Amino acid sequence: MKILAAIDSFKGSMTSETANQCVKDALPDHQVTSFPIADGGEGTVDAFVSVMDGEVITETITGVNGTAYSGRWGWIQKDKTAVIEVAEGAGLIQADKESLHPRNHTSYGVGEQIVQALDYGAETIILGLGGSATVDGGLGLLQALGVVFKDAEGEELFRLPVELNNVRAIDMDGLDKRVQDVNWLIASDVTNPLLGEKGAVYVFGEQKGFSSDELPEYDKAMVRYADIVSKVTGKDERETEGAGAAGGIGFAVLSFFPCEFQSGLSLLAEKGDLEILIKEVDLVITGEGKFDNQSLGGKVPVGISRLAKQFAVPVLLFAGKIDSERTKIEEENIHALIPIVDAPMTLEEAMEKGPVLLEKAVRLSIDLMGVGGSLSGEFFGK
Repeated sequence: MKILAAIDSFKGSMTSETANQCVKDALPDHQVTSFPIADGGEGTVDAFVSVMDGEVITETITGVNGTAYSGRWGWIQKDKTAVIEVAEGAGLIQADKESLHPRNHTSYGVGEQIVQALDYGAETIILGLGGSATVDGGLGLLQALGVVFKDAEGEELFRLPVELNNVRAIDMDGLDKRVQDVNWLIASDVTNPLLGEKGAVYVFGEQKGFSSDELPEYDKAMVRYADIVSKVTGKDERETEGAGAAGGIGFAVLSFFPCEFQSGLSLLAEKGDLEILIKEVDLVITGEGKFDNQSLGGKVPVGISRLAKQFAVPVLLFAGKIDSERTKIEEENIHALIPIVDAPMTLEEAMEKGPVLLEKAVRLSIDLMGVGGSLSGEFFGK
């Protein structure tokens, strides 16, 4: 049987590539094709490089905490396309847990990677906005591209600590002019606006180090920042969907670059011809670390199942944890929801054993489904 493995990463346990390989290892007697998954966050570079036959470039940048860091970005020579993920240049995974706080987190390294890509001759830049540690409104990124931010005394603000509340003027004369000539594709599944209860500060601030009592004042600082940016650029993007992505980097790119936002999955599917791959298989296997009601809002596995539904290809979904009483979701083309944990264990144990558990669950599930008839026939009601 022809099977497509398109599994999202199990955060903290295994990457998309590792999860897909588990399916291959579990089903040696079947023809398994893998498709790496990313939604704009960690793994975006590797996924696009894989499906677009590119290479990974490693160059020194300023890390999220201000120290030198070997940052990776993707380069597809034939298309003159660069792939940059915020999770690499300003990611939460890179942040110092001992000093976790947005004032200590800069997006400067992401801007440096953009400059590196422009120096390579990039004509298109795919920028993934997931997994950031920053809530700087893209200030650091813009500084790296030549924008100068000044305080009330007219003094230039340093990259760290982030002093968004002290921004009183913006000089964009030094902005790298090449950014205006690039085809910008912003990969993000976040639709939050910049400000307010659904914005970058209130929704994502605490996981990046803010205390709850800091949120109101910092949101006010973000309001002032947005006012100044809008005045300087002549564009007010604070309410635009995605402006709150990556701590306001979405707002920065919308304000300063000619860009287009797109779902990370849909963009990857387009570049990697995912529809063609789905048409050619009998079954799709997808999954994620945790499946719950939020997953039905359009997270990666459900997006995969909806795409497969167009071609009447059934989907099995494996997850580390399933917060649902349902065993299948037929309206979403998910024929079985299958948890991979098969015995009592701690979360840490489950994450450590993730690949072994997934491989075993896939093998047992496919064996079980083969008992009642052809996998592509009787079990799925064909």
